[in-house]
Amino acid sequence: MALFLPPLAGQVSEVPGWWPEAVLWLGLALLVAATVAAVGAWTLVARLQALAVEAKGLGTLKEIERAIQGLLAAREELDLRRVEHLLIDLRDATRRVEQALLRAQELRPVERDALVPYAAQGPAQNLAERVVNRLLALGFERIEIVTPVEELERLTDADGHVLVESRREGMLHKGKVAIRSGRIESVHLAPAFPIFP
Repeated sequence: MALFLPPLAGQVSEVPGWWPEAVLWLGLALLVAATVAAVGAWTLVARLQALAVEAKGLGTLKEIERAIQGLLAAREELDLRRVEHLLIDLRDATRRVEQALLRAQELRPVERDALVPYAAQGPAQNLAERVVNRLLALGFERIEIVTPVEELERLTDADGHVLVESRREGMLHKGKVAIRSGRIESVHLAPAFPIFP
C-alpha cells in the first residue's frame, strides 16, 4: 500500500482548484436528493397506511352488502311464499264456490215442484245434463253416458248409479255417478287401465 501512496500524493496536487467546490456542491445535491427521497418514501408509507385503513372500511362494506343481500333474499322468498299461499287459498275458494254452485243447480226443484215449467226436455235429459256438467267441472272431457235412457228416467226419482266413460288429460276413465233421489251425490271415476310404477 505504501507503494501507491506516493504517486497519489502527487496526483492530489494536480487536482484543479474548482474540484473541492464541485465536490461540496455535489455532496449537498446528494444530501438534498436523499432528503427528498426520504420525505417521498415517508409520504408514500403514510399514504399506504391511509389506504389500508380505507380498505378495512371497504371490507366492512362488503360484509354489510352480504348481510343486505341475505335479508333481501329472505324477504323475496317470504313474498313468494305469501303469494303462493294466497293462490292456494284462491284455488280452494274457487273449488268451494264451484261445488256450492253445482249443489245449488242440482238442488233446484224438479219439474213437478217448479213454478215455471222446464223446457221440453225429459227428466232423463235433465239428469244426463247435470251429470255431464258435474264431470266437466271436475276436469273430464269427451263424456259418454253408458246407462240407457230408461234407467236415467227411473233414476230421476230413485237411488242408483249412472255409468259413464270420459277422458282426463288424454287418459280414459270409467266409473259411476251416484244418484240419490234424482240428485248427484258423488262421483267415482278411475283410469280404465292401472298404471304400473
